Amino acid sequence: MAKRSGSLRAYVITRIALTIPMIVILLSIVFVILRVAPGDPIEAAYGQKLPQAQLQIVRHSLGLDRPLIAQYGSYLADVAQGDFGKSVLTQQSVGGIIKSRFPATLELTLTAMLVAIVVGVGVGSLAGRYRDTPIDLGGRMFGIIIYAAPIFWLGMMFQLLFSVKLHIFPTGGRIASFAEPHHVTGLYIIDSIVTGNWSALGTALRYLALPAITLGLVIGGILVRLVRVHMLQTLQADYVEAARARGIPEWRVVMAHGFRNALVPVITITGLQFAALLGGAVLTETTFTWPGIGSKLVEYLGSRDYPGVQGVVTFFAILVVAVSLLIDIANAYVDPRVRY
Repeated sequence: MAKRSGSLRAYVITRIALTIPMIVILLSIVFVILRVAPGDPIEAAYGQKLPQAQLQIVRHSLGLDRPLIAQYGSYLADVAQGDFGKSVLTQQSVGGIIKSRFPATLELTLTAMLVAIVVGVGVGSLAGRYRDTPIDLGGRMFGIIIYAAPIFWLGMMFQLLFSVKLHIFPTGGRIASFAEPHHVTGLYIIDSIVTGNWSALGTALRYLALPAITLGLVIGGILVRLVRVHMLQTLQADYVEAARARGIPEWRVVMAHGFRNALVPVITITGLQFAALLGGAVLTETTFTWPGIGSKLVEYLGSRDYPGVQGVVTFFAILVVAVSLLIDIANAYVDPRVRY
C-alpha cells in the first residue's frame, strides 16, 4: 500500500510540474495570436467615435503602447494574480465579468455532461451488449447522426418544436426575473434547493432543459461509439468467458465485469470532452441567449474588444488544463498502470 500511494504521489507531483509549462505555452499562444491579428484593437473598438488623442490615452491606460515584451511580462504576472485585464469599451474588469457569468456556464456544462453520460453510456452499453441487432444498428446511427448535427441547428430545431410548437420550454434566457432564487453559489439549481425555493427550482430546470439537452446530446454521440467499442472488447475478454463458465447470471457478467471495466477509458474521454463542452457552450449560449461566459465572448468578438477576448480565452485555457490534470489524477487512482 505504501508503494502504491508513493507512486501515486510521485505521479501527481510530476503531472502538476508538467502542467505549469503547458499553461505558460497556452498563455503565450493566446497573447501572440491576438497581437499579430490585423488592425489595432483600440481603433477597432472605438472606430471614428474618438479623436486620435483620446485613442492614445485609452491605449496608454491599457498598456498597449508599451513594447511587446513588457506587455507579455505584465500579462503573465496579471494572470498569475487572477487579473484577466480590462474591457476596452466598458473598462470593466474581465475577471469580474467571468466571476459573475461563470456559474451560468458551469451549471449548463455540468448538466450537459450529465445528459451526455446518461445518453452515451446507456445507448452505448445497449449497443455493445446486443451486437449486430436492430438495437445495435439504431444506437450506432443515433451516435453518428447526433454528433454530426451542428449544435446551433439542433438547438434551433428544439426551440421550434418544444418552445414554438408545443410551448413546453422557454425559447431562451436563464430564468424569469421574478423567479430568481437567492444567490448562494450562483448555480440556480443548487441555490433553489439550499433555500427551499421549489418554485424557482422548477423554473430554473425549465429554462435549463433545452440548452443542456442540446449540448449534452452532441457530446453523448461521441460516448455512444466509445462505450460500444470498449463494451464489445470487454465482453470478449477471457475473464468474462470464465465468469460465464462458472454459471454467473448474464446480467451480473455484463454489469460487474463488462460494464465496469469498459468505463475505465471512458473516464478519460469524458473528462477531455469538457473542453468540447466549453466550446459548444459558446454556440449553445448564443442560440439560447444563456448569460454565460460563452455569450460574453461572442459579444467581445462582435465589438472587437480584444482585451476582453484575451481574458476570456485565457480563462478557458487555464480551466481546460486544470480539468485535464484532475482527469489524469483520477485515472491514475483508478488504474495503477497509468502511473508507470
